[in-house]
Amino acid sequence: MPKSVSESLGLYRERLHPEETPQGTDGWWDVFDDESARAAVADMTVQLDRAGWPVLERMFSREVMMARLQDGDLGMMRRSNFEVFFARAEALLLMDAGPSDALDSRLDFALSNVMPTQRDHAERFDAWVRAQAAKA
Repeated sequence: MPKSVSESLGLYRERLHPEETPQGTDGWWDVFDDESARAAVADMTVQLDRAGWPVLERMFSREVMMARLQDGDLGMMRRSNFEVFFARAEALLLMDAGPSDALDSRLDFALSNVMPTQRDHAERFDAWVRAQAAKA
C-alpha cells in the first residue's frame, strides 16, 4: 500500500472552470495580482458550491457510487477507457458484502485484463479483496 494517497488513486475526476467558460472547453483562472487572486478564489468557491461538493456528497452513498460505476461515469474517467479501474472499484464496493458471483466477476475481469507490467500489483489486489470479502 502507498504511504500517501495521490490524485491518481482517486475514483472521481472532474475539472471546475471559471464562470464564463464555454461548455465543453477548458478554461482557467488568470491570477496576476492580489485583486485577480481574490476574484479567482471567490469564483472557485462558487464553482465548488455549485458543481463540486454536491457531486462528491452524493457519492458518499454506496448505492450512488455503485450506480455511477455501473453507468461508467466517474467524471472525466469513463468505463470505455478505464475498464480495469472500474472493475476494481466495483470490487471494493462489493467486498464488504462477502464473497459473491458479482465480486468474482469483477475481480476475474480486472485480473484477466490488466497490463502485464501491473500483473503483480493486480494479483496482490485480487488476493487482498478476496481475503476481505471472506472476513465479511
